[in-house]
Order: sequence, then structure tokens, then C-alpha cells
Amino acid sequence: MKTVGNPKTLTRLTDRVRSLTPDAPRQWGMMNVQQALSHLAGSMEWVLRGGEPQTAWSERYSKVIRFVAFRVPLPWPKSIPNPNDPASVEVSVEDFDDLRDRVIAGLEKMAAWNVSAETPTHPAFGHLTTWEWQRWAYKHADHHLKQFGA
Repeated sequence: MKTVGNPKTLTRLTDRVRSLTPDAPRQWGMMNVQQALSHLAGSMEWVLRGGEPQTAWSERYSKVIRFVAFRVPLPWPKSIPNPNDPASVEVSVEDFDDLRDRVIAGLEKMAAWNVSAETPTHPAFGHLTTWEWQRWAYKHADHHLKQFGA
């Protein structure tokens, strides 16, 4: 299964990020490409800095959701509501290159990163291992890259 911890997978993923353009049309959802990049960068930065702990929706269900999301070879569903709605964030086209660089840096840091005591709990998936966080980084980026045809 693909994770950012695999160097070849990481290279292919960062190449896809580099292929995005500021006017990339969305295939689904409400975000534009700048908002998607801001969302990806922000979520990885939150994890890497040991963001504020979250309460999983339900630890009981998070185990099932985590298994399906990371172990079952299905694409993530489209247009899932996000409590921190990234489509409501104003992001300028002028920020595009910086956002793209932040996503690439985040993916590279996630690839070399290990879970520690400061690692936050994912709000949907609960407590994750290093492999699961690296799988999450891949699946999350892949999902939004497909949203913009990359």
C-alpha cells in the first residue's frame, strides 16, 4: 500500500503536486486549487507541530473507519463535509507557488517523520501509528490531487 514513506511513491506524489496550475479546474467539491493546497499544507503542518489534540468522533467507530480508509483499496469518498470548511477560506492566486511548496515540504517531512508523544489524535481516525500517518498523508494528498486532475 502506498505511503509517503516510500521514496518512489513520494516522488510521484510531489511530481503531481508540481503539475498543478492556479487555474486547474475542480472535478468535484467546492474548493478551488489554492484552497485545496492550503487545506493539505495546513493539515500536515498541524500534525507535524503536534497540534491541539482532537477527540475522535468515536474511538469505537474510528477503528473501523481507520481500517477501511487505510487498508481497503478504495478511493476516499468525494465531497465529505469538513467541520473546518476549507472552501470558506479566502486564498489568493498569488499564494499558489508558496502553497504548492508548503504541500511538498509537508509531504517530505511526513515521509521522514515518526509518531511521538506530542502527535495529535486524528478527529476521524483516532490515534495513528507512523505508518498510518504516512498512509493518511498519501491518501489525503492523492484524493485532492485527483480533485484537480493531477
